[in-house]
Amino acid sequence: MFIGLAALTAVACGGANGRRAEKIERAASVAVQPQEVAGTYVGTIPAADCPGIAVSLTLAEDGAYESRSEYLERDFSLREYGRYTIEDERLTLYPDEGEAGASYRIEAGRLRMLDREGRPIEGALADNYVLTRKTDR
Repeated sequence: MFIGLAALTAVACGGANGRRAEKIERAASVAVQPQEVAGTYVGTIPAADCPGIAVSLTLAEDGAYESRSEYLERDFSLREYGRYTIEDERLTLYPDEGEAGASYRIEAGRLRMLDREGRPIEGALADNYVLTRKTDR
């Protein structure tokens, strides 16, 4: 709605106000780029059968990723490689083996895990489904 209002203002006012509204509209539609999210993100997410899963997700500027998951108090870990995409502040992992994997909402300095329908996880443990940026690139 805001973008529509900015465009309407640009047409109605013209001149300097119109150019300002055009800049606002362009700024609102700028997409997140891989260079902006590149880095390593870490966190411990809840698990049903152990105290949690320590996750480390490294995103490269070229769209590649590596994910490491270590199940706490279990002798089990996973390592996954693949590519990621960014669309509308949503990052989706595509493992080399298999179909689309986890997806995250991109926030300032962190990634919030989304459910299978692409919505933020809700409930008492919702804040535990966040990976925090540890390093840049």
